[in-house]
Amino acid sequence: MELEYTVFDPTENITLLVTSPVPRQMQPQVAGRLLELEPDGEQVGFLEYCGTAQPRLQMMGGEFCGNATMSLGAWLCHREKQPLGTTEEFLLEVSGTDAPVPCSVTPVPHCSLGTVSMPLPEKIEQRTFPFGDGEIELPVVFLPGICHIIAPNGTVQRHQAENALRTWADRLPCQAAGLLLLDQEQMHFDPLVYVKDTGTFVWERGCGSGSAAVGCWFTAMRQADQCLSLKQPGGTIAVVTTWDGSAVTGLSISGTVKIGKTKTVDITI
Repeated sequence: MELEYTVFDPTENITLLVTSPVPRQMQPQVAGRLLELEPDGEQVGFLEYCGTAQPRLQMMGGEFCGNATMSLGAWLCHREKQPLGTTEEFLLEVSGTDAPVPCSVTPVPHCSLGTVSMPLPEKIEQRTFPFGDGEIELPVVFLPGICHIIAPNGTVQRHQAENALRTWADRLPCQAAGLLLLDQEQMHFDPLVYVKDTGTFVWERGCGSGSAAVGCWFTAMRQADQCLSLKQPGGTIAVVTTWDGSAVTGLSISGTVKIGKTKTVDITI
């Protein structure tokens, strides 16, 4: 199978967007092979063509991904030769959501600036998980397609994270799960993401949905609108939320996207 894909760098969350058609049932296997070929790659999205002007984005685990959505917007601007400094507004069909996602992209020298309206959390709740010889209670933010467990202030160490997340993900309904090791004082977190279909763990350098989850958790705790700059290994993602007194009613993330090389590979599945 000959495939064409483009490498994107949204806050160093290296994303491979496959622009060649790939049947949905083959996408997890293709994603696994591409991640083997691209050791810096952290996730794979597939463009699906449904007879419309804009393709649909299907992530490898069926989750919603803000960084990949911004990457698709940057790809569309590049395809349409959008002039530098002008903003293009898109409504994009993306996995993990039932409605088109608003995304704005502004090409600037060397990269693009993107903002994505994220799907709202389905719920935010405390969950008890097995941990060591006992149990641990941690907040979980349920976003469409992905559940993020937040481990604040050293409650979970990095060397414990993969084994813990593998066990905990089985207790959650989402096809992808994240464990976010959060330093609240520094407003910094390290995101680990596990996709069940591909069996892959990735320590992401910048996680859009993880940023959204942390923003929602702070919003629910403080019961107020938030505008946060969340540092991660690859850079900073801004999160803006609105709170109506009982729930998060608005959620967006903003960051930068760099477009890398377009490549063609022949893959045997």
